Amino acid sequence: MRILDKYILSKIIKGYFCLLFLFLGLFIIIDIFSNLESFLKIKITFLEIINYYLFSLPFIFLKVSAFSLLISSIYLFGELNKNNELIGIRIAGLSILRIILPVFTFSLIISLFSLFIQEKVLLSSQKKIEKTKLKLFKNKKISAKENLAFRYQNMIFFASSYLPEENMLKDVIVFKENAKGEIEEKIIAKRIINKNNQWEANDVIIYPLNKNSPPLYKKTLSLNIKKVFFEDIIIKKSVFSQFSSLKDIYKERERLKKIKAKRLVEYLTIQYHEKLSEPFSHLFLVIGVLPFALEVRKRKVGLVSFGVGFFFSFIYYVIFSISLALGKAGIILPFLSCWVAPLFFIILGVSGLFFIK
Repeated sequence: MRILDKYILSKIIKGYFCLLFLFLGLFIIIDIFSNLESFLKIKITFLEIINYYLFSLPFIFLKVSAFSLLISSIYLFGELNKNNELIGIRIAGLSILRIILPVFTFSLIISLFSLFIQEKVLLSSQKKIEKTKLKLFKNKKISAKENLAFRYQNMIFFASSYLPEENMLKDVIVFKENAKGEIEEKIIAKRIINKNNQWEANDVIIYPLNKNSPPLYKKTLSLNIKKVFFEDIIIKKSVFSQFSSLKDIYKERERLKKIKAKRLVEYLTIQYHEKLSEPFSHLFLVIGVLPFALEVRKRKVGLVSFGVGFFFSFIYYVIFSISLALGKAGIILPFLSCWVAPLFFIILGVSGLFFIK
């Protein structure tokens, strides 16, 4: 490794971790103050608060890491430019691509590490957080949840909403598997409620699959799930939540393809590509901002870095959100909806590098 590579890497690593710890601390402090009243009411111990926020670190990391890397990259090249170091490096015969290689490599490493955190750590840590929340905030009102999907026993549930006050799942689709893991039955219910310690579906239509039997209507249907509460299942058994792994989503998508559940397959396709692209937002943001970062020559590089970093992050997530909504609405292809923003930033960054003198 060249001395220059070590120099640039040491600066980007120091800047990244300083900003990462700063944002992690700010996130935790803000969250503590927002929950302070609840903590005082339930008389939570200091050790329980520490455990709660330790379990929260993977989730917070994934939220603030890309922004930290983006700002540190802008600051690094702004400092090199301000001190005329960039000009000296160019005079020495190094190309722009060679100069940005250490930052590109570090961005890729952080992206892969974020993917690892998302796939191997986030789900288990989030389950512990939700368990802690149930314990600490058991007297607190639980808000309604929309668009739920989860697995329990040999059934996959899709519900438009969960109403905790009524202890009810509304507009539910259930796919029931046989012993071989093949989906043999599709059940549509207007609602499912906890009644007499078991799950009871109302206004039910049963569609036998892989059979020549007609649909069957039932006013009520027992799902043979006893002494289990909705909250426990939604928190602990969710397969398609934002914390589920790529492997689980892919597996369920392939199962649903067999029964030609087109709308659900599209939803899972979007979710799969969304989770695949999010960890690599580190890399896409850095590529997109590099041409602009290399042109920063202001005296107040720190303030400029925050401003430019915020602007590019905002643009990225606006494009990402709009394309995601278009994908869910069926206007653009499901898999493409999650890659519009990354492709835009890659094209912006690569084409911008050619205009740097």
